[in-house]
Amino acid sequence: MALKEFKNVSVGYIPDTEIELNKKKYKIHDVINGEDILVDTDKNYPTLSKVLKPSKDRIYDGCPYQAECGGCQFQHVSYEYEKKLKEKYLNDLFKPFDLPYIKLVSGDSPLHYRNKCQMTYKLSKTKKVVCGLYEEYSHKIVTISNCLLQANEANHVIEALNKVLTKNKIRPYDEKTREGNLRHVYIRYGFNSKEIMVVLVTNGEMFPGRNNVVTDLKKLNLGITTIVQNYNSRDTSIVLGDKEKVIYGPGYIYEFVGGYKFKISGTSFFQINTIGMEKLYNLALEKAEIKNTDFVIDAYCGVGTISIFASKYAKKVIGVELNKNAIQDAKINAKINNITNVDFIADDATNYMTHLAKDRVKCDVVLMDPPRDGSTKAFINAINYLGARKVVYVSCNAETLKRDLYLFSENDYVVKSITAVDMFPRTLHTECVAVLEKDSELESLEKLSKISKNGGNVLDELNKKNKNNSNKMRVIPKADIEMMREDQYERTGKISSKKYKKY
Repeated sequence: MALKEFKNVSVGYIPDTEIELNKKKYKIHDVINGEDILVDTDKNYPTLSKVLKPSKDRIYDGCPYQAECGGCQFQHVSYEYEKKLKEKYLNDLFKPFDLPYIKLVSGDSPLHYRNKCQMTYKLSKTKKVVCGLYEEYSHKIVTISNCLLQANEANHVIEALNKVLTKNKIRPYDEKTREGNLRHVYIRYGFNSKEIMVVLVTNGEMFPGRNNVVTDLKKLNLGITTIVQNYNSRDTSIVLGDKEKVIYGPGYIYEFVGGYKFKISGTSFFQINTIGMEKLYNLALEKAEIKNTDFVIDAYCGVGTISIFASKYAKKVIGVELNKNAIQDAKINAKINNITNVDFIADDATNYMTHLAKDRVKCDVVLMDPPRDGSTKAFINAINYLGARKVVYVSCNAETLKRDLYLFSENDYVVKSITAVDMFPRTLHTECVAVLEKDSELESLEKLSKISKNGGNVLDELNKKNKNNSNKMRVIPKADIEMMREDQYERTGKISSKKYKKY
């Protein structure tokens, strides 16, 4: 074994350090800034062999699979240190916006908090049915028996299910040959309701042994409320297919959050951290300062959780969501909670907002919780025409949030604050709650001036241009322009021909 020592390594937010061997650069995972490490250089890709001088923030009782599966990034550090890293990262990222210090609201527990889990299946060398998660950047399955992020109850169901599948000789799906039946198992657990949904994702409708599997699972008294078979015969890494069949129970579960009852189906979006969700939504609504005369729009509403939370403050709430199944659940959720001032619309959020803008509809507050890709320029422009006095943007991706905040600045919205909620402990991700308010033109221009790294004469230049042109210029640091253009290329495959002014 060829080993090489590296001293006082440099590590940023992502816990990797970059080393150089034979004029090539490599990333070594699971290290902490300032540590001395020993690297095994014999393999095709160098790996961490030993930590010679460990940081005081290193722990040794984290997940044993972290180095392989890549699902967690902070299992080797104390949770207190992880929270400090996240706060520093967010404050550095949003520094151009000249905001108050961004604080991280932590959850009750950094482990076993996920109410949703999914496992991919394969046959072991001993012909047993086993499951696990994909190795980072590959489709190699790392066999995992007890995920430290998933609910304990879900882990128990997975362990029992694997024995049932082996007993009934169920063939896992093989990506190379495209043969076999079981592709994935997807579980949802109600932390407060104690209900459990099991979704068996199969390679098409045929599932030999299905009835025996259901019968055996029921005999084990695992607390399973419903079992659904989902069909996915496509050559894709997407877990769920478009069609499904309920094979036991009602086909959904209920969960209680913040005094409300929610119906959740297999394909509906629902925050994966139930305890953190209540903190997140209460924070978002506190920041929204909704009045009892307000018309509120909840965009990307999922099964209507935020809409229903907001209903007790507002005169009228409309929730918009593209997923039709989620909208059906949202309507049921409003009904079972006796909510009468909320309507739900099945539509693309951008399409809906632009049509409201064309019809000159006005609203008071916009709540938005888009997917990781963020929102769209057309959506943000429409908010400007709707005249919302306040926007509360809930984001699970700080990078796309930053991009979208620049677009809001172009529309005379000023970012007042950002607060983070640690919905995903032991991973790189957080939820951010950004508060934006409609501002006067002069105040907005002053804010744009602060956003620019080189400020200088930007305010005079913008004032001059605004006299001659109603279209606002955006003043964006050069590095962020490149980030936005790269992001656009990743999403569309095209680079915009629009020339941004650089100062």
